[in-house]
Amino acid sequence: MPRVAMILNNPTLKVAVDEAGLLTGQAVECQVVTGVVAATPNYNTIPATACAGASQSPGLDSWSLNLTWLDDWTEPAPGGLSQFAYDNSGKEVWFELTPDTNVPGLKATGHAYAVSGSIGGNFGDGSAAQSTATWPCLEQPVVTPATVTTTATTEGTEETAAAA
Repeated sequence: MPRVAMILNNPTLKVAVDEAGLLTGQAVECQVVTGVVAATPNYNTIPATACAGASQSPGLDSWSLNLTWLDDWTEPAPGGLSQFAYDNSGKEVWFELTPDTNVPGLKATGHAYAVSGSIGGNFGDGSAAQSTATWPCLEQPVVTPATVTTTATTEGTEETAAAA
């Protein structure tokens, strides 16, 4: 398999209060510094017996949407991501993350609990205020795979390209 690198130059991230709202969801990618749909393994301990020591067996992963964004409390109505997270903190929301619009098809759609960001930041150094929050998913997000094709080149190596 050839090396593949995803460069996230054209991501999109939409948030909405329900799944249907994702069609016209609030686009927040211009405020987002990092957006990652992440899995966390869950292990169950199998107790020790007279014949074997304790061990662990993997359970289903837990999922979350991990975000860092530029605070945007001054964004006019309906407000930015800061206001959306604040208004919906602890409530079920939906998200759709497309890592790069140049990679057709690839996206993660999920159902999570919103978590508020922060207000404030470093004083006097001129840096932009940022919030970091982990939004726990209610279930495993749906990941739609990319539509790609692999072709042979004249040098005999493979290239992977997004289908048009």
